[in-house]
Amino acid sequence: MKTYRIGHTYKDRGGVTKEGDQFLAWLNIPGSGMLNSPGIRPLKYINEVSPLPAYLVLVTHEKTRGTLNPWDDIVDHSAGQILYWGDAKFDPVKRHTDFSGNRVLQSIFHSVLEGQTEFVPPILHFSKPRKGEVTFNGLCILDRLELSWFDDHGKPVRNFLVILNVDEVAVSWLHNRAKARTSSELIGEAPDAWRQYVKGNIQKLDLWKSSIRSMQDQLPAENSQESKLLSQIASVTPTHFEAIVVALFRQMTSICHSITRTRPTADGGFDFYGAFVLPRPLGYSMKFMGEAKKYQRSSPVQPKDVSRLVARLGRGEYGIFVTTSYFTKQTQREVLQDAYPVRLISGSDLINMMKELRIISGGVLDQRWVDSVLEQSAIHSRT
Repeated sequence: MKTYRIGHTYKDRGGVTKEGDQFLAWLNIPGSGMLNSPGIRPLKYINEVSPLPAYLVLVTHEKTRGTLNPWDDIVDHSAGQILYWGDAKFDPVKRHTDFSGNRVLQSIFHSVLEGQTEFVPPILHFSKPRKGEVTFNGLCILDRLELSWFDDHGKPVRNFLVILNVDEVAVSWLHNRAKARTSSELIGEAPDAWRQYVKGNIQKLDLWKSSIRSMQDQLPAENSQESKLLSQIASVTPTHFEAIVVALFRQMTSICHSITRTRPTADGGFDFYGAFVLPRPLGYSMKFMGEAKKYQRSSPVQPKDVSRLVARLGRGEYGIFVTTSYFTKQTQREVLQDAYPVRLISGSDLINMMKELRIISGGVLDQRWVDSVLEQSAIHSRT
């Protein structure tokens, strides 16, 4: 049976009629309107059951080139989410809703808001790491749309910021959806997670929230562009790395918080501290403190490193440990088993944070931002 599984790679021969193609040829059926175009591909119902697509295919190109999107999507299996940019680019006349892919996403989201999940199409997300291959990232649903400003070649552009939830899917179910004549035929061979979604119960992918992440799950692939960027970040001094981490947290405006970097000497065994504040009407403040340690990818964070942070936490305080490397299985096991209130942020997590905050864009580190942070760090050290 033709089945897409999370993390598996499939052959992309470049067309629906290409022999051996496991991408477009698998997904397409005659009359579905499949397009061999980058980005957003909607497939329509054969019998016009709904004006919405029968299913939707999204593709993230991991290397920016030519006319492809000049921004970075984020696939975060550990959080069960995909942060996917819409297809709008700078145009002196067009608005963000004038782009066909964005219009499709907008129409789907309207159905989500109206609770019409029966006809909301399943979304399959793939990454394209190299020519001739695609990697399946999961069966997704559209969680929300957000307008976000993005700088495309120096011009302001508004795109939909789409967050997707991940699962897996069999190809035969998709084909049967597209051929359906009535709404009752849409479920068919649907996985249980999709059946639950239609009933209003979202089952988000939970691969690692309560289990142990491997080294491969916490670090970019060796010799990849992301791995080179991580090495670049790890090449700064320990003091400068602390400054970079604190500056990243300060740019996270999605949650209200304060953060202060400790002095390079006599820091009390931690590198920064602050408080998260829940939005009104709660207004509850949660204190935290954290460490930022830059290690090479071959040097993981050991239990004793995290234990030092845990020992310094007061009642009701949370800990954050950020590294350019990864956490050993024993380190993670101790945090989980003892229910320590500590968030472990690995090298891949750090790269994803920098992508989301636009510190990394198009596979390039914003050196001007880094230089500005290091300049402020030098001032901080002298005061």
